[in-house]
Amino acid sequence: MFCFNDALALGALRTLYERGLRVPDDMAVMGFDDIEAARYSTPSLSSVAPDKTAIARHAIDLLLERIEAPDRPAREVVVGHTLHARESTEGGVARTAH
Repeated sequence: MFCFNDALALGALRTLYERGLRVPDDMAVMGFDDIEAARYSTPSLSSVAPDKTAIARHAIDLLLERIEAPDRPAREVVVGHTLHARESTEGGVARTAH
C-alpha cells in the first residue's frame, strides 16, 4: 500500500495491526515525506523523502517567473528523492533517484 503521506501510512499500520494483519508479511506499507516518526514506528515505515530544499527553491523560482511574466505557460519541475526502505516493506538500504 502506497500512502499519500507518512501520517496516513502510520494510520494504515495501526489499522492493519488492529485487524490482525502483519506488516510486511500480509501487506507492505510505504509513505511519502519521510517524517521522523517513520523511523520509530513498529514496524519502521518505509518512505520516500523528496528533496524539500529543491522543492522550495523551484517554487520560489516559478513564483518569481510568474510575477515577471504572468502569461508564461506553466511548466513541470521534477526534483530528486530518496527511498528509505525500512521494515514495513522488508527493509533495506536507502536509495537515491532523480
